Amino acid sequence: MERLNRKERLLRRIKRHKKKAGIHTSAAFLLCVAAIVLINVLNPGSTANSQPSDEDHLLTLSVVGDMMFGRHVKKAVDRYGYEHPLDKVKPLLRSSDLVTGNFEHPILLEPPEKYPVFDKSIRLHTEKEAAKALKEAGFTSINLANNHTMDYGGPGLADTKKTFDEVGLETVGAGRDRYQAKQVAYQEVNGLNVATLGVTDRYPKGFSVKQSSPGVLPATPKTALPLVESAAKNSDLVVVHIHWGVEYDNNVHPRQRVFAQALVDAGADIVVGHHPHVLEPVEFYKGSVILYSTGNFIFDQGWSRTRETAVFQYKLSKDGKARLEIHPMLIREGQPRPLDGKLNVYRREKIYMQLTSDIMSSEAWNQKWKREGPKLVHEWDPKVLKKKQRGSGQE
Repeated sequence: MERLNRKERLLRRIKRHKKKAGIHTSAAFLLCVAAIVLINVLNPGSTANSQPSDEDHLLTLSVVGDMMFGRHVKKAVDRYGYEHPLDKVKPLLRSSDLVTGNFEHPILLEPPEKYPVFDKSIRLHTEKEAAKALKEAGFTSINLANNHTMDYGGPGLADTKKTFDEVGLETVGAGRDRYQAKQVAYQEVNGLNVATLGVTDRYPKGFSVKQSSPGVLPATPKTALPLVESAAKNSDLVVVHIHWGVEYDNNVHPRQRVFAQALVDAGADIVVGHHPHVLEPVEFYKGSVILYSTGNFIFDQGWSRTRETAVFQYKLSKDGKARLEIHPMLIREGQPRPLDGKLNVYRREKIYMQLTSDIMSSEAWNQKWKREGPKLVHEWDPKVLKKKQRGSGQE
């Protein structure tokens, strides 16, 4: 047998180590999560049970990520009905004053072959029953600023807006012309005026709205920042949908962080990110909350990370304090289902790890987050009511 020299033996050891490195990394991650799960099962005192009653809240706003009723989800709704994807979350959503999310395709009122199509590898669409199901589940506004709204051209967008108008749902982020695409949805709850708008950083060539032709509203500083500033002057709380990031990437990129903070500086109170199809960390900046990616919500992708999702509830109390309540979910057959009970502790903790940047259960983490049953909660003073008082001259 031929003997190996020292360099060859070293190379062989390095090769063996590389093969094992991925296994060791995965094992370490699983052990870390398992330890956190064990701590929380054995130490129920780490979970807080007291929380403000609904009567204490001026506003409850629920936010979700990408919603898609086509492809394999269509098979489920054909079998169970268009209400099926929202059955398990409907009570939670309907307990909210406002509900908003990203609608990842157009509604077509005619067969698809009757529409112009863009030259792209994936085209999505759904039927008008999807809009009715969202309205029934409690949605109050829908973002259309994304990379699929124009899959079937201007006629597809026109059908989409017409259908949502008919069921009484506000749409933002796209329109027949630039003026309509820039329209902000203003909704009042208990004397609070809430503004919602949408922009997208991800769209194929030809999707961008023009002065007199249909499309989606691009997320350029020149367009987005003045729009947010205007909305902030005309409302008490501003919600900004933004379609951005890298698909299947859990990391927040520096360009996103800079732009998100610029949106907050312009007046955004809640930045709602989507497009990556996976969850990304939550950030609190100058009293505002940035949800870099809310993941999928109704979708047919089968990888575990694309099935892990949440309902994000922003609750504003009469004393001016805010709570972000994160309700972890898992998508099965296109249907988000709450991860309640001890059997789902591992999956919940895994979602919490994706959404929080500090080391789980560290001192820094515990100062920012707390568990309330199956929810993860953060409380802070967003100064929304103080801003409202200054605007009305009450201070």
